[in-house]
Amino acid sequence: MWSNLAVEAVTILMWAATALIVLFLSGLSKYLQEQARRVENDAARGLIQSALSEAEKVGIDAVQATNQVFVDAIKASSADGKLSKEDAATAMRIAVEYFKTHLSSRSFQILSEPDVKIDDKWISEFLEARLAQTKAESVCCPCSPD
Repeated sequence: MWSNLAVEAVTILMWAATALIVLFLSGLSKYLQEQARRVENDAARGLIQSALSEAEKVGIDAVQATNQVFVDAIKASSADGKLSKEDAATAMRIAVEYFKTHLSSRSFQILSEPDVKIDDKWISEFLEARLAQTKAESVCCPCSPD
């Protein structure tokens, strides 16, 4: 009788331990899956931030290079010292081309996925924002080396 009761108790404890182990492993699996998602998200976030940082730098470089090479020369040769609409459009095309040739293919690929299409219109708008930023900084800090 006691031996049967002991066998039954051990059997019940084994089932209970098995159930607890299964629950623990299930919880552990969910926890590890969530941690893996976080690592993937952190890695993806890091790649995107790096690509955006490069785009910012290349955008500012495109604006500055276009100003130094094209805009300053046109302004100097202009009677009123201003750009015509055609000259401004040409300057934007030059800056867009600079951006496209200086942004790394990896950053271009990262910024283009999954639903974003980086075309000349997007680049132009991006560069216009960089131009506005550059102008604002030059008004605020005219002695800045940038």
